Amino acid sequence: MTALTIFCTGFMAISAFYFFIIILINVGIFRLKRFVRSAVQPVTKVSIIIPARNEEENIGNCLRDLESQDYPMDLVEVVVVNDHSTDMTEEKVSGFAQVHSFMNLSLILTAATGDDMAYKKHSIRAGVDSSSGELVITTDADTRLNPGWISSIVNFYEWQHPEMIIGPVVFYEENSFFERLQSMEFFGLMAATAGSCNMGFPLMCNGANLAFKRKAYLETRDSEDDLRYPSGDDFFLMMKIRKKYGAQMVKYLFAKEAIVSTKAKKVPREFFSQRLRWVSKSRGYTDRIVMTVAIVTYLFNFLLLATLVAGIFNLRFFFFSLFLLGIKMILELPAVWKIMTLYGKKKLWYLYPVTQVLNLIYVSTIGILGNVLSYEWKGRKISPVNPKTRE
Repeated sequence: MTALTIFCTGFMAISAFYFFIIILINVGIFRLKRFVRSAVQPVTKVSIIIPARNEEENIGNCLRDLESQDYPMDLVEVVVVNDHSTDMTEEKVSGFAQVHSFMNLSLILTAATGDDMAYKKHSIRAGVDSSSGELVITTDADTRLNPGWISSIVNFYEWQHPEMIIGPVVFYEENSFFERLQSMEFFGLMAATAGSCNMGFPLMCNGANLAFKRKAYLETRDSEDDLRYPSGDDFFLMMKIRKKYGAQMVKYLFAKEAIVSTKAKKVPREFFSQRLRWVSKSRGYTDRIVMTVAIVTYLFNFLLLATLVAGIFNLRFFFFSLFLLGIKMILELPAVWKIMTLYGKKKLWYLYPVTQVLNLIYVSTIGILGNVLSYEWKGRKISPVNPKTRE
């Protein structure tokens, strides 16, 4: 058996496994029912945790969106956690609390602590410790929230009683071509998040829209040594809850009212820094399913890119790789299209082929570099190799 035969056989096996994962995600997506909240009067007290570092330009919009929620204000408390901001974030929050009566809404300003670089994890911990709600919902200071955001999440929670709820996140105000590309690429991530969760093997979540029982958080937050990794406050919590309570207790909320909106990165440097941060947490993966999917996904994209490049010198490689790329695009489109439909973003469909090709390069490079290169996050430079060291 020649080396070329071995390579092609191995590549086909990896491709088959990857396509099987995509099919499962598609099945999960199309089994999802769009949730429409009922008129039942809610009874759950909710704590909204907002970690904030240098967000003086954004935090006001987020707080105003919370003030406009249609959820009973006597059942809501908001905890803004100041993560060592060097701007006027704290003053903005304090000023907002003084100027706005905020109805009966409780607004608490606390500070993150901790001697390592897991800043956001410490912010979440400080927020939970300073709050009292049965259900904790986390979002980011630079997000925009629909008026029915809390009501939709709580209505779903009181119906299903899961330990964790993963909510949808979407980009808005994509003014540049680069921002629209990010939006299109993000649909794929959201499709994988929703489909895998609904099929019983949640792979991802996003801390910009995440809800969990206080009891579940307190019972699991010290069960793993994930504080060694600056990133992954949302992912590691999801995996700990899944491990303790079972995957069926992690639910995805497929509802338009529950969508949280955020902005794409303006320049490529910010985008790659963000994705390096996301990938850096992979050093802490312990779940076999997640590790297997991550490895297969990386190998498939890397080998597909390699055969496309090799196609410059050998047409058989070129047509072989185009064939696999075509299958990938066809299989991934249904799930992505359903997510785009929920978000009302179908007009970006023309970018789908572009992002599919760019994704090969992006995944192949970021998958390696994210484990070795330093990245910037909120004005801090962090090394994934030695995350406790500021460079």
